[in-house]
Amino acid sequence: MLTAPTPEQIQTAVHDKIRLVLAEHGKEVGPLSDADKLNATLGLDSLDLATLVAELEAELGVDPFAKLVSITSVRSVGDLVQAYKQALYPELQPQRQDDHAIAAALDRARERRARRER
Repeated sequence: MLTAPTPEQIQTAVHDKIRLVLAEHGKEVGPLSDADKLNATLGLDSLDLATLVAELEAELGVDPFAKLVSITSVRSVGDLVQAYKQALYPELQPQRQDDHAIAAALDRARERRARRER
């Protein structure tokens, strides 16, 4: 893909690839939702997920699991869509509350060190 896909195109690609993997198993699925669990709801196993990720990398041109996202954190269709959106549009991702807390803790630690060094 020469230009980055839109967020809507990312979601469509993920849904289409999931349907393709399910069709290979003889399963048909209706509309997918972000809440659908890849394993529990759709019945995908780790090999299916690996196939899915390889096909999405070829289509979307990015592997979010190389550095950005832990593959073990992906449990649902929405998680998978979000991983690709995060990889392709990091500037659109809201900073997590944990990130704010970590930054604040680092600032406090620097201030304590600076006071001790005086």
